[in-house]
Amino acid sequence: MSEKENSDPNAPMKICAIVGYSKSGKTRLIRKLIKELKRRGHSVAVIKHCAGGFTFDLEGKDSWQFMEAESNGVALISPDQLAVLKRKVDKVDFCSVAEEYFRDVDIVLVEGGRREKGLKKIEVLRRGVAEKVECSPEELIAVVSDVEVAENNPVCHPDQVGEIADIMEASFE
Repeated sequence: MSEKENSDPNAPMKICAIVGYSKSGKTRLIRKLIKELKRRGHSVAVIKHCAGGFTFDLEGKDSWQFMEAESNGVALISPDQLAVLKRKVDKVDFCSVAEEYFRDVDIVLVEGGRREKGLKKIEVLRRGVAEKVECSPEELIAVVSDVEVAENNPVCHPDQVGEIADIMEASFE
């Protein structure tokens, strides 16, 4: 039985943002965290922040044509996948997306979202990319770095995934 099934349905969602500059190792860390958290019995979803936008549909495909016709949304359903593409009408934050689409998931990881207020954050640093912590101390729960960092919060090496997952789980208690 997953933690979500045992928890209070009114409890806040368990969301943690993995933040850092491009090429710092965020995606690599998230992939490892997904495997570790699932090994521990959690269901996990990821929301990726795409500051520069993204391309979802291939030009010419039906779903692309529906969006080009100014549909407010398109859902793609296959035997083992569901994708929803909606036009954004208001400011949408990571928590509202998680609550709407991932309420049945134990832990939601956000890739990015450094400027999103109120999220627990793990900052990823990497030699030659970013070597200095920039997150606010109130939101930062850990730093993952391959360089030495003077920090009051726990500092882990990128390969210490078990320890990083421990810190994350403890931050939700």
